Amino acid sequence: MAVKPGYCYHIAEVEDLLDKDCGSCHMGASCSHCTHDADCRGVTKCCPSKCGYTCQEPVLGEDAVVVGALEWHSQGLSPLDRADFCYLPSVCGNCKALFRRFFFNASSQQCEEFIYGGCGGNRNNFETKGECFQACSHVSN
Repeated sequence: MAVKPGYCYHIAEVEDLLDKDCGSCHMGASCSHCTHDADCRGVTKCCPSKCGYTCQEPVLGEDAVVVGALEWHSQGLSPLDRADFCYLPSVCGNCKALFRRFFFNASSQQCEEFIYGGCGGNRNNFETKGECFQACSHVSN
């Protein structure tokens, strides 16, 4: 089975994803149960949670910031995978830092600024406008 790029939330962070009864989801967790990444749609990964395994947005480490075609190739991503996350909305995340970041707005076909809290969020999150355009400028609405 192919493993999708990115990392699952640390298990302590997962506890914030689901309510105690495992019925309500937060932070983009889909609550669909899975056994492998292939069971999850789009860029979501099969990650551990309090209630088993669910499909969740992956987290990219500092060394996994997407900056261009070489990184995409080394992570085994196809153009379709890139397009999938370029359609995701901006997400500030669940921490309280104030980082200036950019996301690709598929409606306006522009990279737009937003404030990122420093953790969580999704892969449509770039440190520079140039990185954003390099990763998502091929997307059409």
